[in-house]
Amino acid sequence: METSSTIQDVTLVEFWEKLEGLLEVNVRNESEVNSALVSFVKITADNYHSLIKCDQDLYRIGLMLVESPMFEYTTNFCLRKLLSLLSIDLLELNLKLIIAYIILYKCKIDLHALDIILENQGFQVLYNNIYSNFAYLNKYGDEHLGVVNPEREFGGNGPSYSRKEADVEIIGTIKHLTTILIDVMYQFFKYSKCQIANIQLIDDFFIYYLVSSIRSDVIDDIMNNVKFKLLLALNEQYMILEYEYDIENKAYEFLINHNMSKDFIGLLLLKFNRETDTSLLIMMCKAIYIILTKDLKVAKDFFYLNDLHVFVDVLLRNLNNISDNEEILRHTYLRVLTPLLNNTELATTEYHKSQISATLRYFSNVDNFSSTENAAPQQKTTSRLASKCLRDVQWLDCDNQNLYDQNDSEESRRSSISVKSPSDTPLDPTLANAAPHLYRNLQNSYSADSINHKSNQQIPPPPPPSRKLQHRQGSDRKLATAKLGALR
Repeated sequence: METSSTIQDVTLVEFWEKLEGLLEVNVRNESEVNSALVSFVKITADNYHSLIKCDQDLYRIGLMLVESPMFEYTTNFCLRKLLSLLSIDLLELNLKLIIAYIILYKCKIDLHALDIILENQGFQVLYNNIYSNFAYLNKYGDEHLGVVNPEREFGGNGPSYSRKEADVEIIGTIKHLTTILIDVMYQFFKYSKCQIANIQLIDDFFIYYLVSSIRSDVIDDIMNNVKFKLLLALNEQYMILEYEYDIENKAYEFLINHNMSKDFIGLLLLKFNRETDTSLLIMMCKAIYIILTKDLKVAKDFFYLNDLHVFVDVLLRNLNNISDNEEILRHTYLRVLTPLLNNTELATTEYHKSQISATLRYFSNVDNFSSTENAAPQQKTTSRLASKCLRDVQWLDCDNQNLYDQNDSEESRRSSISVKSPSDTPLDPTLANAAPHLYRNLQNSYSADSINHKSNQQIPPPPPPSRKLQHRQGSDRKLATAKLGALR
């Protein structure tokens, strides 16, 4: 007599064999491909909790489909079909999760897939799904978020909702799905030049939820980390687009509400000290930079003094430890260092004055750190930026006249973040009080990851996040009073 485990093993083998058999179709027959693709995701979704029991199984699903001859020969059709399914509001959550992961897998091994998705309104499809999930989690999600029904929070008589009244399994699946969808959207910002029409889709509630739901006491929560990365990427996109368009940086407007963004700032501080990914470090620097330069009254008291000390310590450490092939990151640090020293309490406390001065003097002379007789252009830029920082930060009290290079301004424009000289006069009088533009060279109006080669083959994505529910804590929602009217 067969045991239950033996029966289950046979069923599992039959399940994988059936999926493989579905992919053996005539790739020139669109109807057969359509039927096979829909059947594949439907059977997978139906067995998501019974036969797909771990993250590696889901990874295998993506690998099996995306790298099959059927998918490779009909990539455009398959991606369009998956997007059309994902756009159905009432589609089962398990189906959406499977589809989202397949799309993520494809985007991470083939960057051309991002262009196909964008050309077929994929950004809007992703945004609508993420928005709906945010709205659900905001209303029924973890009680640790401190998020209640908006009607009750602002004096209404609407019912309150507790974690116990919601289906825990549904919440877990929604979080899992949202994590994957956010990761796909992050790939858009990371590797593609985002169109302003896509950014204009994003409303206040979307940003509000991103900012207010981030936790600062964990670093290994996958959903928390992807929300943090997405918020950084959104801020970067706003900064890029502000150069060409009159567009409000909604990420900045929520970040400067310290009661709401305190957990984001805490996580930023933690990751800034530990992160090794260059593109993330650059995006973190841009978030710090815009806070320190857009409104000097906000900048002066925004960061606690101890946090400022950490920023300086990390910058000094990293400036000296960056390898030669990451010179652009050093440029970014130097551009952030000037407003950090000038526009905060550090201007009066003069923290680490001698170390900062010594470091800047060292990098002001390209012969000190260039290993070749003829310094590379990026190394020359480092020298000019270090000299400029010494000149602009008066409390360093250095003789900087011989360090200043007249060509510094022109070269600075070529980098992803630039510091505007106080003597600069905007061509348009209406911009006289505006914050300095950070992207003067439109060739650099891409994400932080544009410093990498887009043609590099991407490794397959790691197994998706665990279905295990993660706990979160809440944060203040003062700014939300005026913002939640946008909740659909």
